[in-house]
Amino acid sequence: MESFRPLLPVGYAAGVEAYQRAAAMLTARDLTTHYTSGLDFFHQEFVPQLKQRIEGLTGDAWSLDDHVAFAAGSDVDFMTHLVEAVAAGQRVTLFPGDWYGFRVGCTQTERIVWDASGDGGLACLCVPSVRNGHVTEPMLDFLNASQACLLNLNLFPTMAAEDRRSTAQSLQTVLDKSILSISFSRGFGLTASQLGVVLVPREHPYLERFQTQWSWLTYFYNALAARAFLEFDLDAAQRVDRLRACWVHSWLAERRLPCVTTGSYYVKSFHVEGELPECYTPLQRDGVVRLCFKPPQT
Repeated sequence: MESFRPLLPVGYAAGVEAYQRAAAMLTARDLTTHYTSGLDFFHQEFVPQLKQRIEGLTGDAWSLDDHVAFAAGSDVDFMTHLVEAVAAGQRVTLFPGDWYGFRVGCTQTERIVWDASGDGGLACLCVPSVRNGHVTEPMLDFLNASQACLLNLNLFPTMAAEDRRSTAQSLQTVLDKSILSISFSRGFGLTASQLGVVLVPREHPYLERFQTQWSWLTYFYNALAARAFLEFDLDAAQRVDRLRACWVHSWLAERRLPCVTTGSYYVKSFHVEGELPECYTPLQRDGVVRLCFKPPQT
């Protein structure tokens, strides 16, 4: 309902348990060696397991063996850095109606535009899009038209398995030119500590251009969040997601709103025919009404 408000997350008991286990494992030595052996943990233990989990979520439609990982304080920090850096010299395009956060943290806003053509140096898209939780043909055309892509894997784990696989397959044509940003705060509900990780194809031109800065940012990754992710029971969370999806579908049906069962249950978007009821006007932007759901804790 507010321009600057992020998509509001919903937590999981599995997330709390993961944090508790991660914190219980910490020692004073871990704090002392965070910038030395802690980096070894990031690259040698955390990143391989992260890649394996993301590949599993795509139904093995993706192989991330040739991707290099970097980290920052949060996914928003990293994406803002990248968008700002590219926008200093080139156009950055955002798919109309997609996530406002790609733009709101930047100062180079005159070159960050909502334009479905994708014509520019960098095209940004949430996966799945906050436009009804889908990645559509116009979105794929938008990504294909740009020199490089920034894909924010935001609500991806909340989708049904077949939706995730088909979405990943459709994005294979742009994977080699895409920076993948992983959101741990929404798809996995780990909001008590933030962690931003990007996966970059080894031959991507941005790797040479930004590697010094990205390596510096990686020193300051959130080890507690990384350890919590490794302890996170994804199967338990996805059982909860299925219950939450049923709750959302019932909520929509009771209000005689269209019920689209594909995409993420987390966000649903509508074009309205006729006059919009006043109670929904705060949820409308650019002709699209977006509902971001917070189902009961289950």
